[in-house]
Amino acid sequence: MRKLALTIRLLYRLLTIGLLCLFANVNDVSAAEASIKLVQNGILKGDLVMQFQAEEVFTEKVIKFLNRGFTVRIEYRVELWRKRKYWFDHLDTQHSISYKINFAPLEKRYICLKSQQGAAITSKLDRQLDKIIQWTTLPDPPLIVLPIGQLNQEAEYYYNIEIITATLTGENIKDLRKWLDGFGDRESEDSTLTNTTFRVAKDFISSRNQKKRSARSEDFRLRDLPRLSD
Repeated sequence: MRKLALTIRLLYRLLTIGLLCLFANVNDVSAAEASIKLVQNGILKGDLVMQFQAEEVFTEKVIKFLNRGFTVRIEYRVELWRKRKYWFDHLDTQHSISYKINFAPLEKRYICLKSQQGAAITSKLDRQLDKIIQWTTLPDPPLIVLPIGQLNQEAEYYYNIEIITATLTGENIKDLRKWLDGFGDRESEDSTLTNTTFRVAKDFISSRNQKKRSARSEDFRLRDLPRLSD
């Protein structure tokens, strides 16, 4: 009887994960292509600085996931490339800006945590999703790319900006794991298979609920850029 009970619990867990994978497949983040505009590109106090604006990031399905309680992650990767004749272009620097957004239904407000280069730097609370969208699609202040002393005044450069939009993140999977584990004590006989199944489900869900898009700016030279003021 004990082995039968263990088998039933394990089958239930596998069935739940399978349904979640199917759900992830059906509700895959769609479709509309995000566009990126270079709002500002210039030199400020001896640094190359830039600011961009992303559009069509928060699709209808992304908003639906968010309002249903799933974590949504928006990540930008900003790369500065130097063009080189007869060689592959050179990556001079790379920056990451990410936003982790949750909806708190009891307080009826959105919670957004901003990180840069993997370190949390600020957060924002608001009851209006439009303000969160504005905050996450027009990163402010402008990004300090590199001191101009580290760049070639005569070379041509361009930015490559990548947007990653993810729903059903790893945190959601951890929550699901805790929920499933509440249906009885963990047994060593099924723990290995359960852990393996969760890893497979997590990889599947991440791949099905993540969209990656990129855009490239026009070429520019430092000498042609405007001098910016605070």
